[in-house]
Amino acid sequence: MANAVTTIAENNSLAYEVFWKPLLNDPKINALPFALHSGKIGKELYFDSEFTDTPTIKATCGWDYKDGTGITKKALDPVELDFSFEQCYTVFLKSIFGDSLPDGWRKGELTPEIINRIITKQSNAFNTNMLYALFLSDTGSSFPWLAGIDGVYAKLLAGVAAVDGTVDAGAIADSDLTPANIEGTMYGIYTAQSALMKTFDNNQKAFIVTQTVYEAWSRFLQVGNGSAWNYSDPNAIKNGVSGITYQGIPLINANYVDRGLALYGLSGSPAAVTDPNRVILTVPSNHHIMIDGTGFEMIDPFYERKDDLVLSPASAMIDYQYGYGELNVIAGF
Repeated sequence: MANAVTTIAENNSLAYEVFWKPLLNDPKINALPFALHSGKIGKELYFDSEFTDTPTIKATCGWDYKDGTGITKKALDPVELDFSFEQCYTVFLKSIFGDSLPDGWRKGELTPEIINRIITKQSNAFNTNMLYALFLSDTGSSFPWLAGIDGVYAKLLAGVAAVDGTVDAGAIADSDLTPANIEGTMYGIYTAQSALMKTFDNNQKAFIVTQTVYEAWSRFLQVGNGSAWNYSDPNAIKNGVSGITYQGIPLINANYVDRGLALYGLSGSPAAVTDPNRVILTVPSNHHIMIDGTGFEMIDPFYERKDDLVLSPASAMIDYQYGYGELNVIAGF
């Protein structure tokens, strides 16, 4: 398998302190163990296929040469997401910051507290929306800001359609998540792995699931299946369970997907979330995110006297790609 070479802005640099540090410290992003690349002009990734030909019995002089395997090239081609900020200066004057702001010809000067507030809000907005874009982007999306790239779900579904080895383990109904059924649902996904993926140790894999699936499995671990075979752990019921796994594979709770789907994944009348119960079983190092944090180096909020506005332009680049289809199992969408 290919190993990603990632580059992060130098520690203590402006880009690191303003962008990468809050990004990497965000528990939601920190829990997502994809390979992270920094850049803005694109990057080519090369994936070497497995050499699967068989040896022959050597009985005479000479060699039985086998055909070499192909090398697949995929590209990270990021789009720029705009996270700029504006706010009327009067809002600051009439807030907790008002008494520390100057009047007269000095009007418009910003205190460190206001600058920190703006930078923090922009960084937090980027972290949340980057995750929405990463998972929910689709070039066919009706939401323009999600139509710039194909994100995780769109690319994995395209991989299934292209028969690239990505396994679709089928739909997940709400009834599949009841205590009586959830273990069978998880086992069906687990056993759907390709022969290649099964050769990887389970400690190299991860389930990336929506909140609905995470809560269903947590509930099962608390109370059992609720029928003939039963299990109840009073401590788990009182205190909940954490660090949950299935077959030794950790479940990563991608609950931001649930929030994103509630905003951008609705259909029907009355509107309801399309495919709310989603699971990816994968080898996380197979997935690559490109992000450019250098756009945040321009964060330098300023006052525009003509419009009486505080402005802070900022942007960042993003794209997603995975390497080997045989290392992916999807279910629920």
